Amino acid sequence: MVALRGKRMRGFKRWMFAVLIALSVIGTGAANETPAGSDVALAAVADAEAAVKRADAQRALWTSAENALRKARRALQEGNTAMALDQARIAQRQSELGIVQKSYPLFR
Repeated sequence: MVALRGKRMRGFKRWMFAVLIALSVIGTGAANETPAGSDVALAAVADAEAAVKRADAQRALWTSAENALRKARRALQEGNTAMALDQARIAQRQSELGIVQKSYPLFR
């Protein structure tokens, strides 16, 4: 009976060892892949940068757009794609609103 338990334990240890190796290989492969969200966030930040440049060229850039773009870049560097995407959208929208505001009359 004791010999049978020893064989079972060796089989269990081998199985656990194989599982740990498989998990480490899977984890290494997943760490090397770039998530799809980061590509979307990177594209959103690039679009926001272009919008901020357009607004700056027309002298219609709001400081809130600059701050949002700065936050988006920082979030992207830190790997926080959700915040980068959110801040990039804010920067782009604020830039567009600044450009639209230039068409308003100065005084009523």
